[in-house]
Amino acid sequence: MRVGLCDRMTGEWFKEFARSSDALGLDHGPIAIGADDWMDQLEGVDIFVWRLIMSDPSCMAEARAKIPILEAMGIRCFPNAKMLWLYDDKIRETFFLRQHGYPMPRTWIFFDWKSAMDFAAGASYPLVAKSHCGASSGGVECLNSPREAQHLLNRVFRKMSLWATLLENYYDIPRLAKGDILVQLKSRYRNSWPRYAYFQEYLRVDRDWRITTLGRDLVSVFTRKNRPDDFRASGSGIWEKVDAQDLPAEACDLALNISNGHRFTSMTYDFMRNGDRWVIGELSYAFLLNAVYSDTLFRREPGGFVRAGSIPIGEMHLQAVMNQTAGVVDAR
Repeated sequence: MRVGLCDRMTGEWFKEFARSSDALGLDHGPIAIGADDWMDQLEGVDIFVWRLIMSDPSCMAEARAKIPILEAMGIRCFPNAKMLWLYDDKIRETFFLRQHGYPMPRTWIFFDWKSAMDFAAGASYPLVAKSHCGASSGGVECLNSPREAQHLLNRVFRKMSLWATLLENYYDIPRLAKGDILVQLKSRYRNSWPRYAYFQEYLRVDRDWRITTLGRDLVSVFTRKNRPDDFRASGSGIWEKVDAQDLPAEACDLALNISNGHRFTSMTYDFMRNGDRWVIGELSYAFLLNAVYSDTLFRREPGGFVRAGSIPIGEMHLQAVMNQTAGVVDAR
């Protein structure tokens, strides 16, 4: 079995997957994914690995164009198309969770200014507002009143300024007619980020539970405490390991059932306890190359979850991909 390693991964992730391929006895080599002959380079490749960089939207767009093609060619991919479709997009994650009836905090998404303003006027506060992209609590803020929410909405749905309108009509349009490539791109993508409002109920918790599935029966479980004097746990770096007797088996089972049901070879779920039930705040196929994921492993067995020994992250990813049947993945 041959593994193609995307040459656009960070150095640490490339080395991790190269080392893990060697450990598993897998032939491997780099793939220059940005070259014109990228398809030819993948001839004879069984698994393609591309651990994306969240802060590179151009790379993300490229991957979303190419990964489905690779899967149609019968190549197993990490991430697969469905994992990639959900990645770094809270709106897509929310619609996915709603569609399948998975538990989550009450969430409201508006793409219309008036509907959002009407909601903000009568909502209960505090509310959490989020951007659809970002990690480590970036783009997450607490709104304490209708006034704060409406101020945010007016900024989000702000119309094009007079200066931008003049620039569009008297500079961009004439240059577009001349076939200026850069002006075409600038004009087309100036307002490409969606205008929306994403509100979520405020849960009074002091931590979340990060449950990561890594294959069909393996989970990494630890808690992340909120930052001091803050309501956010993501990105705090305050991790606590979980003893086997304190393992939230119900949440772990749900995470594995979701991942196995939708063919996610890996997925992190940020669980919170809301009253007597578990809810999923966010999910993501990608996480840090950090030993905390290797050293907090539990395996689901017929009698319940049992602690598992440490396994390198790259090896867990590759094993999960090898154990999954190749084929096209529905991105819904």
